[in-house]
Amino acid sequence: MNATVRVGRQGIELDSRPFYLLSGCIHYFRWPRAEWRPLLEQARWAGLNTIDTVIPWNRHEPQPGVFDFADEADLGAFLDLCHDLGLKVIVRPGPYICAEWENGGLPAWLTANGDLRLRTNDPVFLSAVLRWFDTLMPILVPRQHTRGGPIILCQIENEHWASGVYGADEHQQTLARAAFERGIEVPQYTCMGATPGYPEFRNGWSGIAEKLVQTRQLWPDNPLIVSELWSGWFDNWGGHRQTRKSAAKLDMILHQLTAVGCAGFSHWMWAGGTNFGYWGGRTVGGDLIHMTTGYDYDAPIDEYGRLTEKALVARRHHLFLSCFGAELSSVLADAVPGGITVIPPAAIAGRSEGGVQPYRTVRAGPTAPPAWRDFCVTFLANPGLEAVTYEVFGPGGDHLSIEVEPTSIRPIFANLPLGESGIVILGHTGRILGYWPDQGTLVIYGREGEQGTLLLRLPTAPDGIHAHDAGVTVRVGLDDHLLRVDYWLTAEGRRIEVAWEDHALLIELLPQALAERYGSQPLPSPTRSHRTMLTTRAFAVVEATDETGWQPITEPVALEQLGCFYGYGWYRAELELTTPLTTTLAAPLLSDRALVLVNGDFVGVLGVSPTGPRYTLPISLPAGHHDLRLLVDNLGRFNYGLNLGERKGLLAPLYLAGSQEDISAGWAAYWQEVQFAGEAVANIKPWAARPDADNVHLGRFAWAGPMVWLIRPIEVQAGRRYRVHITGDRNSGAFFVNGTAVERFSRHRSGGLIAADITDLLQPGVNTLALQILNYAGAPWRATLISYDASRPLPARWSFRAGVTVSDQSAPPTGPAFVQATFARDELPARLQRLAVRPGTLDKGQIWLNGQNCGRFWQIGPQEDYKLPVSWLTTHNEILLFVEQSRSGAIELVWAER
Repeated sequence: MNATVRVGRQGIELDSRPFYLLSGCIHYFRWPRAEWRPLLEQARWAGLNTIDTVIPWNRHEPQPGVFDFADEADLGAFLDLCHDLGLKVIVRPGPYICAEWENGGLPAWLTANGDLRLRTNDPVFLSAVLRWFDTLMPILVPRQHTRGGPIILCQIENEHWASGVYGADEHQQTLARAAFERGIEVPQYTCMGATPGYPEFRNGWSGIAEKLVQTRQLWPDNPLIVSELWSGWFDNWGGHRQTRKSAAKLDMILHQLTAVGCAGFSHWMWAGGTNFGYWGGRTVGGDLIHMTTGYDYDAPIDEYGRLTEKALVARRHHLFLSCFGAELSSVLADAVPGGITVIPPAAIAGRSEGGVQPYRTVRAGPTAPPAWRDFCVTFLANPGLEAVTYEVFGPGGDHLSIEVEPTSIRPIFANLPLGESGIVILGHTGRILGYWPDQGTLVIYGREGEQGTLLLRLPTAPDGIHAHDAGVTVRVGLDDHLLRVDYWLTAEGRRIEVAWEDHALLIELLPQALAERYGSQPLPSPTRSHRTMLTTRAFAVVEATDETGWQPITEPVALEQLGCFYGYGWYRAELELTTPLTTTLAAPLLSDRALVLVNGDFVGVLGVSPTGPRYTLPISLPAGHHDLRLLVDNLGRFNYGLNLGERKGLLAPLYLAGSQEDISAGWAAYWQEVQFAGEAVANIKPWAARPDADNVHLGRFAWAGPMVWLIRPIEVQAGRRYRVHITGDRNSGAFFVNGTAVERFSRHRSGGLIAADITDLLQPGVNTLALQILNYAGAPWRATLISYDASRPLPARWSFRAGVTVSDQSAPPTGPAFVQATFARDELPARLQRLAVRPGTLDKGQIWLNGQNCGRFWQIGPQEDYKLPVSWLTTHNEILLFVEQSRSGAIELVWAER
């Protein structure tokens, strides 16, 4: 039989057999190659049958025509390893991938010297994409399931409808056709792309089951598959640690997906990994929404490959669905109301809140297979914080009292066939882990001490029943094919053996702790963390003082245009002053941050900062020759929205007579009936209408509602240029100057960040700024106004140099430096599970282990420890930290053994 893959209304079929998709996303390039096998073995142990991965074009083609498929970028080797371990693969070649990855996976060199319409059929963009596909597809094509390999699905682009690039849907068709022409024959699909002729999968978290139902209503022949189940979230510098999505919520959502007939899902992420090097991107929102180095994602497997509570929750669902999902999903997708009578708990004053209802109660529809015609199920929900008891009456009249633990859903099945065994579960109170016909084993689990009942119908009357424990009662019904098991769960679990003719059934009754680890055991959890202080030495940075190797430039331009696509770059301005200069320098077009050195001395920082952006710097210089150097840091390009392809570095000269004003205060708020007034409100003059609140501070505005208009006057001078910088939450809305729209923003565009030159909309004197925010909920915003004299650029001779290099000279007392520490491998345990460096009071910079770039550090939270891959260790090891400012204090190794 030829190997085939088909995606239809009921889900995926492999070789004409239903395949329930149990997938987890692992990005091979975010994990050291030596960690691939343990990760994949762990994924298989957890019940996954598929690995989902994006393919970052920029990681594989960092320079035009220069390709890298070595080490952790060896895509072919990763796919082969998945195949060797019996795991299928979903590939997502983009070329746009998002993934919280630098520039969404698009190479920075694409937009270095021209403005392309990214993610469209722009001829220049498309030409580069097709050249990339010509290199990539020969790796993917021979590894398709249809050719004996692991690849079963290929995604078309990614979330194209959320790109902000509207009216370019044909781009997805172009990419799908290009992949097909180069040999992709497995099904291609979209997510948030809805392209005719291709299945549409869904992404999401809360409400994702309901989204699948909506999708089925819109497209009756579309499969109910979740391409990204967001069971965690990414961390950004200066933000809270993202741990808001609990294991209990994951449990409930997986039950909800099962309830509506979901045919498969992929965890985004299953194991997040690390943003090594300079590969962490940024996303829409405030000006500090740049990815941390740790891409832990609060995922089921943490950054160091350790199981979390979410992994154990997910494994229970994976085991159940691997047994029942393929048939159960199609029956539930077309089920109809009824079948089981459920009486929810009543509210009793002083004892029980009540008020809960089942999530879904249905029976098999008319199209169900014959063995499933009598099937019924109720998903008993309890979102509260104390257990509740439902009274359940099965179609056979059986009465079961079922307690549902807090923040949980408990599915209760009636007439559930156990494969082709002829055994049917008539009713139960415990949870079903799975049925394995090869071993003839049925596993039921619940809380330790739980009382339970299991009702079975056997093919024939049992001729032998053996219960291993006294806490179990087994009774044969009036119909001698019926079996009733009453039990209570112990810490060690219970076993019952039932035999008939030449068949046998083993029933295992387990507490949840044993059920989560049923079968082979995962790797043991590590011991507690240990810390080791390291002795350090500080060395100078070559580029801070070196006179050679500088590339002359007419004026500052973007890093990309200077061939510096990632990391740091130096802009040097040499001045010859005939008279002293005392002024405030302005850097209106700086992206993202810059350290400023004057004649070798550190004088300040420009750009984004946790305390607010700073684009001006006071400076006082005597007459004579001066050397001003700006070390500019690219913190990562947008991975989402319309600002893909943003340019980094110093994009324009420095200017004299700069000024910066915090304009977060002094706004007037209007919200009563403004939704009916529309953009006319943008023309309100602060003195011409009565505001609902006056003198509002954007960071302290305690109000919530569907829409608010915030109006503020500013006074400007003739002959100066003005830029506004506004940052806040990821709302939708618009920004106006004197009634003219400057920018319309949303969470899919530039939501939460506005940076614009507004000079041409201003007139000397008083002008009006208007900020419209939809669905405002009190989140803090901040606004800054920068002005400068465009006719007075800094009188300097400019040059450029890329990168930072360690010197063999001792570091000066201030400014950037390198901090070095060494340690021997035999100073640490042989079986390390986790190894990290803790920079302590060092402020910000980059980390290398034995010459390999481990990523950025920035001690503004939420990340404190930075992963050092154990596989990168040698006999004698060097940690080298590039430190931008503060280098007092010590660094520590943090480690744990298996």
